[in-house]
Amino acid sequence: MALLVAALLALATWLYLVFANGFFWLARERDDRGEPDEPVIWPGVCAVVPARDEADVIARSIGGLLGQDYPGELRVILVDDGSSDGTADVARATAAQITGRAQLDVIAGQPLPPGWTGKLWAMAQGVERAGELDPKPEFLLLTDADIAHTPDNLRRLVARAEAGRLVLVSLMAKLRCDTFAETML
Repeated sequence: MALLVAALLALATWLYLVFANGFFWLARERDDRGEPDEPVIWPGVCAVVPARDEADVIARSIGGLLGQDYPGELRVILVDDGSSDGTADVARATAAQITGRAQLDVIAGQPLPPGWTGKLWAMAQGVERAGELDPKPEFLLLTDADIAHTPDNLRRLVARAEAGRLVLVSLMAKLRCDTFAETML
């Protein structure tokens, strides 16, 4: 009897979610809609990139961030979370080859305290460092070390945030799926 009640409760929950909750799974905010008006003054942004053993992909990510066509001030903070493959060195070498206004700061992650997970701890350290910048950035871009950023990525995100007076905007990365199993996820 308890199993039947649990099954009916689960069914009722799914029926509510599917039919009575405004089709929550549909993406209402789309990135391919018309571009919003650009702000008159572009706010400062700091990108925080936690990285551990990402030497094989960090050049693409850091290169994409430092190569943004963003008109405002951009700082990139890479938190090297104990990499053993030279991730920080690859990031520095990439930054040295890019002539732009954006700056890269590489910080060594501190030991993991109890109750934290690695990526979140690295991200928290980067956010803390961003808060120490002068001037303080008005926006943070939290991104992974394996994301390839298009040159207009940041400009479009900030323009959307400013036009909508939003404090948070997000963008789903297009995942690279090479195998059938990856595609099915």
